[in-house]
Amino acid sequence: MSDFIFEIGYEEFPASFILPFVSQLKEKILSDLEKQRITVENCKEFSTCSRTALVCTGLPERQPDVREKVTGAPKKVALNPDGTLSKAGEAFLAKNKITDYFFEDSEKGEVIAGYVEEKGKELSEVITPVVKAALHAANFKKSMRWADNSFAFARPIRWILLSINGKPVEDDFEGIKFSVTSFGHRFLSNGALQVNAQNYCEILEAHYIFADRDKRREYIKSEVLNKASELGLTANIDENLLDEVTDMVEYPHVVIGNIPEKYKDLPVELVVKVLKKDQRYFTLCDKDSKVVKFASVLNNIPRNDSLVVEGNEKVVSARLSDAAFYFNDDLNKDFAALYERLKGVLFQKDLGTYSDKVNRICDIAMFIADKYFPHHICTLLNLKKAGEMIKNDLVTGVVFEFPDLQGIMGRYYARHAGFESDVCEAMYEHYLPINAGDELPKTEIGTILSMADKIDTIVGGFMAGMKPSGSKDKFAIRRNAIGFLTVAQNYSLNIKEVVDFAWELVKPRIKNLKDEMKQEIIDFIVARYSAVLSFDTPVIQAAAARDAELPKTVAKRAETIARVLKESDISGLVQLYKRGCNILKKQEVVLGEVNESLFEQDEEKKLFAEVCKVENEIKTMSDNFDIAMKILSLKPALDAFFDAVFVMHDDLKIRANRMNLIGKVTGLVAEHIGEISFLNI
Repeated sequence: MSDFIFEIGYEEFPASFILPFVSQLKEKILSDLEKQRITVENCKEFSTCSRTALVCTGLPERQPDVREKVTGAPKKVALNPDGTLSKAGEAFLAKNKITDYFFEDSEKGEVIAGYVEEKGKELSEVITPVVKAALHAANFKKSMRWADNSFAFARPIRWILLSINGKPVEDDFEGIKFSVTSFGHRFLSNGALQVNAQNYCEILEAHYIFADRDKRREYIKSEVLNKASELGLTANIDENLLDEVTDMVEYPHVVIGNIPEKYKDLPVELVVKVLKKDQRYFTLCDKDSKVVKFASVLNNIPRNDSLVVEGNEKVVSARLSDAAFYFNDDLNKDFAALYERLKGVLFQKDLGTYSDKVNRICDIAMFIADKYFPHHICTLLNLKKAGEMIKNDLVTGVVFEFPDLQGIMGRYYARHAGFESDVCEAMYEHYLPINAGDELPKTEIGTILSMADKIDTIVGGFMAGMKPSGSKDKFAIRRNAIGFLTVAQNYSLNIKEVVDFAWELVKPRIKNLKDEMKQEIIDFIVARYSAVLSFDTPVIQAAAARDAELPKTVAKRAETIARVLKESDISGLVQLYKRGCNILKKQEVVLGEVNESLFEQDEEKKLFAEVCKVENEIKTMSDNFDIAMKILSLKPALDAFFDAVFVMHDDLKIRANRMNLIGKVTGLVAEHIGEISFLNI
């Protein structure tokens, strides 16, 4: 078996370019090798800011030989009348490079046929064009040309290593000759390095290159955590920042710097954001959660760490000075009065300014509070107060510089202005949940405003023609719908009623709207149950088939169905339920009350008595699972009914009465368990 190493060294890539390039390169090379009948047992990718490599093992030494039968024109076309090959026959031989031919039967009758034979190429003959094709196919957000090259790449290429079994491949790419050597760290190592598939990582690490990205990432993380622990501090490890820093270095070296005392009272989130966005530094906090130090990851080992730290501290001080200026300037403003400035900030051309949006949010919030939440006058006053200010921080200096801090800074400014705690928390909580699995609002006011803000964005977005399409979702309507449902499933709220109310608020602003769009909006929101509820799709479909506009009901049903499936055998009832639903569907009857006097058989009397008994018993039950199990107890009586009773009686009154009885049972199941016909049983 053979192995090969392919490594391309280049001027430093931006961190965001690296993983997409590695993925493209590996996928393209392995795919093309497979097309060339070369199988690879193992292929490991390596990457840093200045190199990408593939080390592949378990390859054959050459392509397998090929002998494949091909067929051509019918015999009467391939031969002349005298039995010699016609022009069509000769063309068939020439095209497939064969000399021997024969005729065989096919669906088209007798056709000319022959065997194409191809001798397998040496591995080097196959790999070279594959590697070149992969480099030519590489796609970047931005590319450049250098020297007199017509070839475009993300950054200038410094070297290309391509060796098979440690031996060189004599070729070049765009004038860059393939070699059998790599290079170590550009500052800490000198000269070319002889590497092979077995010692690639070992040799490079000895020359200050952590080629294995996962190992480099873990090393950075552990170094930051260890240094923080030694200082009695806690490190904030932002996973996205860790990924970015990992792709910015080849040999990480962590140093610790100090935050100037005068900036330690700045909001933690602001300090973290400044150091992350501008410097790519990790922050270290004391026991009071104040940021007191930072960790920077160097791509070098300096002669004197303290000199580097001193320089870093000066830059950090300058950055935090700017942040402190904006923050203190914001604190000197009348936070409540900032609402007036929202009148000059456009939300969307058809939906008006942010002040228009805030007004709608307040109206929707008051509607939700009045209809679905038990409240007292103080809660409503604070709800209105919070609603009028929830977007005010959008016009502050800090949020202008760092949009990700919207809501977070609003909470600080509201606290500084002396507002009640639940009003302050609402500044932040109304954005929650931001992502899947994110925290939910904890205060009632934050909860109501969260739903109000999201439903306004969803309804307004649809009405303004911003409906999500494919990957396009400018207003993040999908995310808002998921967030709305995530919050709403915990409360007795009706989606249709809230959508109707929000619709009427927007309607005067937009002409030529069709009322059918309201149902489209509701259906769009309801379709997001699959992203909110952590159950199998059939379970969610069964739960949401009825009363889908009631999130709390749907969530409880899904939980109940999942538990019933786990703890009992529901398959028998599902089949009987489907049978009953099919009968009712085929007859298209309008169900009415059951008339006991029309019963003729004991089985229908027994079933009716059992249904009435269950109905009365579940009225006193509060646990959905207990109710479901009680309804499941109807299965024997329902089974006996279908075995013994002929539903389609000649007497139309008896037939209708039996259908009413079936409808009573199916209705009970659908209402308290769910539309169980969706279950794959």
